[in-house]
Parts: sequence; C-alpha cells; structure tokens
Amino acid sequence: MDLIPTLDYLLLSLLLLLAFASLAFGLHRIWRRIGRGRPLEPGDARDLPSALGPINWSAFLERGVLASRLFQRPVSGTAHALVLFGSMVLILGHAVFPLIFLGVPLFEGRIGFWFMGLGRDLAGVAVVGGVLFFLGRRLFPPERLSRPKARSGFVFMEILLLVVLLAGFAAEAFRIAHDGAHEGKFVGNFLASLLGGRESTSAAFHYFWWIHGLLGLTFISCIAHSPISHILLGPLNSALASARAGVQLKPIDWSALEDDEAEEVPALGASKPADFDRKRLLDSATCLWCGRCDEVCPATQTGKTLSPKGVVATLSEYLTEGKFEDDSLLDAIGIRAAFDCVTCAACMEACPVSISQPETILELRRHFVMERSEIPELMGHAQKNLETRQHPFVGTAARPDDWRRDLDVPLFVKGETEYLLWIGCAITYEERAQEIARATVRILQASDVSFGILEQTRCTGDPAKQMGNELLFVELAQQNVEEFAALGITKIITMCAHCYNSFTRYYPELGASYQVVPHAVLIADLIGAGKLRLARSAERITFHDPCYLSRHNEIESEPRAVLSALGELVEMPRNRKQSFCCGAGGGNYWGGEGGERINEVRSREALDTGADKIATSCPFCLLMLTEGVSGHTQERRVFDIAELVEREWKALPSAENSHQE
Repeated sequence: MDLIPTLDYLLLSLLLLLAFASLAFGLHRIWRRIGRGRPLEPGDARDLPSALGPINWSAFLERGVLASRLFQRPVSGTAHALVLFGSMVLILGHAVFPLIFLGVPLFEGRIGFWFMGLGRDLAGVAVVGGVLFFLGRRLFPPERLSRPKARSGFVFMEILLLVVLLAGFAAEAFRIAHDGAHEGKFVGNFLASLLGGRESTSAAFHYFWWIHGLLGLTFISCIAHSPISHILLGPLNSALASARAGVQLKPIDWSALEDDEAEEVPALGASKPADFDRKRLLDSATCLWCGRCDEVCPATQTGKTLSPKGVVATLSEYLTEGKFEDDSLLDAIGIRAAFDCVTCAACMEACPVSISQPETILELRRHFVMERSEIPELMGHAQKNLETRQHPFVGTAARPDDWRRDLDVPLFVKGETEYLLWIGCAITYEERAQEIARATVRILQASDVSFGILEQTRCTGDPAKQMGNELLFVELAQQNVEEFAALGITKIITMCAHCYNSFTRYYPELGASYQVVPHAVLIADLIGAGKLRLARSAERITFHDPCYLSRHNEIESEPRAVLSALGELVEMPRNRKQSFCCGAGGGNYWGGEGGERINEVRSREALDTGADKIATSCPFCLLMLTEGVSGHTQERRVFDIAELVEREWKALPSAENSHQE
C-alpha cells in the first residue's frame, strides 16, 4: 500500500472526522425536533433512551438489526440483507485497515484471502446488487411508494452509494494491475486483467482512491440529512417499541388538567406535533414512507380516506419543517381519516421499523372528540348511548336479561365463586351474539367450572376509548373496578376480544389487575384436561382471527386447537397476525362510511376457502361476518367457537354426555 503517501491518509482521516461531525450534527438536529414532544412520564430527562422508554432488546435484535419483517417480502428482504450485511463487512474491512501501519499482514494468509480478498469482494458485489434493486424500485415505483406521497432523497443517496462502490472496485483494479494479482479478489483481478499492461496505473490508483474516499465521506456526511437516516433511526425505534404487541394508548394525566398552578393546561389528544409524545415523533422521523402499512390497512384497501402512511408522512413533514405548534395538522389529516382506522394493528405488524400508526391516529381522534366535540354521526349516537345507558347499542330492543332466558345462570358470590363470566354489551344487546353466552354457560356448567355473572350488565368502556373519549372510558371502567373490588373478583372469563384487551391492557392503569382468560382459551384448556369430550365431524372449518386476540394479544393457537378437535381446520390466505380485520374495531361497528365494506371483503375470503363453517371468537367479528356472508347465502355459516363446541358436545352419545354432566 505504498502507493498512497502517509500525508494522504492523514488528510483523509481529518476529513473523516468532519464527516462524522456532520453525521452527529444531523442526528442532534433530529433529536432536538423529537425533544419538542411530550415526555412519556412527568419529569422525564431529555436524553436517550430515558426520554422515550425502556429498551426492548428482542425487537432491537430481530427487527432493528436482523430486519426480520423485511423478509415478509423475500425479494425486497434479500436486497436489504445484501446491502446491510455487505456494508457491515466493507465497513469492518475499512476499520481494520489502519492495522497495516502497525505491521499486521492483513493481505496475507487466511485473513488476506477469506476476508480482505474474497469476503470484501463478495460484500461489494452484494451491496451493488442490492442498491441496483432499490434504484429500480425508486425509478419505477410500485403504488405503495408513490401514494399518497413519495419521499425524495433516496435516489440521490442510492446513486451516490453505487458510485462509491464502483470507484472502490476501480481503485482496487488499478492497484492490482500495479502490484499483481491478489488471491481471493475475483472482481479486482478480473478488472485488472482488462487493463492489460497499461502504464500509469499508480497514478490512476491514487486518483480513484481519492474519488472513492471523498465520495464515501460525502455519503457518511449526508446520512442524517437524508431518508437514509433510517439505517440508524430504525434500530433505535425498534429498540424503543413496546414489549407488548398491539396498540398501547397512553393514559391521560388528569391531575395535570386539575393543577391550578400549571402554566399551561395540556391538550387532550393531539392537534399539532408538540402534542405528541417523543416516541410518536421518533416514529414519524423514522418512517420510510414505504407504504407497507397501506398495503395491509383494511380502510385503505377498501377505498376509504385513511392512509396510515399518509398520516405519519404528514406528521413527518410538519416535524421537518419545524411546525411544532401548527395545529393545522389536524385538518391536514382530516376527521374522516382519523375515524376510518379500525385499530386492527395490521400496519404495526407490517412496519419494518416498528412504527405504531394507530397510536398516532388515536391521539388525533382524542382531540377531535374531547377538544372539538367532533365525531362521525353514528359513532356520536353510540357514544351518547354509552353516557346515558352505559352501552353503545342505539335502538336495541333487547333487555339485559334476554340472553339468559330459560337458563339457570348463577350470580357471582363473594368468597365462593372462582370466575366472573363477563357478559359485556355486544352479547347483551345483540340477539345473534346472545347465542355465544348461552353456549358458553352450558359448556362451563358441563365442565363443573365455578363461575357467576354480575347482577347488572355493563360495558368495559372500550368503545368509548377506541372512539376517542378517554374521560368516558375512565368513568365506565372505574365503576367496574369498584364493583369487582367489592365482590373480590380476581378471575374473569371474557367472550369478547375487546373486553379481554381492556381488562388486561387498560384496567391495570386504573390500579386493577385480574387473571383474565378468553373463552376460546378456557375451552381449549378444558378439552386438553379431558373435561370436555367432543364428537369430531368431517366438516371443514375456517377461522377468522379477531385482531384484538391475534395481533394485539398473540392468542392464535388455542382457538385452532379447539377447531381442530371439532373438524378439519382450513386456513384463509390471511390468518394469524396477518389476518384481515372484520371492520368493527376502533368503534367502526358504528362507522365504516365510504368505500367497500371491510366485512364483505373478509366474508368473501372466508367463503372462498370452501369451508362448511366460518368460526370466530369475538361477538363483533361474529356480527360483522354474519352480515357480510348474508349477501351470499341465507344459510347460517358463521359461528362462535363456543356454539360449535356446544353442538358437538351435545352430539356425543347420551352416556358420555351424562358422564360429563
């Protein structure tokens, strides 16, 4: 390596320090923008990571370092892997290069062949291939990259990186042409052979060495000032992702609103960038605008106003432009988009860098409802009914006790009953959903489970929370918490995915912690323990995963175990965490205006499996899919798991039934 004077190395090292200074300045500027957001907790420091939250090491390694979610699309994932891991090898090769000046023979022996030779050339080819793929994607973009907005800056950085690599290969070729072939460097050796016996290879090497170095430093300088900053922000954002799957909407600090000495009353929800917490602003700074969220969003895919990508991209633009206090953000996104979200978390599951789009959307929704008193008409009626009658079902003819007519259902007795069977509002006031409770009661009684119900049925308050009225949710939930405490309730059986989510995710924030089990999970346990014996049929059954069980709470295998004991389980193309929503989430059982009905899309997908029965384990899913299927057949095809289990339990020979009873 005597072809390069020592002074050149010193000068390049100085320029490298300047490049890293530019990188540090860019990152500091990003952090200053993010720091304009609200601390997650009062008194949070303004440094990382305490200003944002605890470290999620699993997400950091899997999503941040290994980029696992990118491989949901194998071609794109492979291209990212080529660039990521190829770049790491090249960076390591440059990092160890100064060891040559300490007398370490890097270009000799096994290290010289496998790493400095073959390894670096393979890495260079891998990065070139990956960059060419990305350039093609940007120059001829799929719809998800261009709509509703396309992010500029990628093409310049990709071309710059490509030229850096090509200049590096050219420099190496001239060096080999001067010094002789290097074992393992198949690219450099090949290019050097094309040069033949040309003269002035030393000068050419010096020239390309500087081009390669200066362009590389330019690339480093620009990282934090371009969309490529995601290579650093992405792992950080994943590291700070919630350890629990699904949407974790932060509670409102009501005490701050009641503080008469406070200089400024905090806003309810968010209408401008400064109203969001720092993690949401980091989300927007990290966003690639890749559109994978739009590709899986039920609202976007059925022609509604909402684009999760558009919401985060708009917030990102406001942040970049320094419009921290500009409350026009709320109108730029719009009320229809804010209330189109079904909070299914499909966008979160698809996002390569762990962004929580629904949490941003729900903060906007909170502001519309609690600050502006604006809400879509049907949701408004449901919310009003929650306020006056403690359930959201407007115009229902059902009475609270209708579901248990002709059933002997015990009340919960303090100190005697083990489980509270939580009925909830959907099962109480929707006639079709009442069959879920009837079947569940019969199953529990047949299995000798100690359970009871409340004398008065209420809602958990979840619809209020999802529609943006946090104050109403707290009022309703607090009534339940107080009654549960008075009765000594510690164990709850739920039949609704939304109730389960509220009890386990949001009630603990009110100081209440329970052992909660979904009825599908309990039934699976009863079957496994031999307390329920089923007559397995030849019917084919497909299962619709409720979003609030699968994506939000990672409950997937137990319902399938139950259905596999009943008949042949047939999966829909989109299942488990990749399932498609029924359309009821986020209060959209009372919404869903515009575009195609989400439940109709999902119903067609279920019917296309050719299954005899469509099963689910949530009353809202049952109601939505029943409506969707009704447009194709008048035959009852949609059932809750409990209904199917009760039917097959009854189908057992009488002797076996009497044994269980």
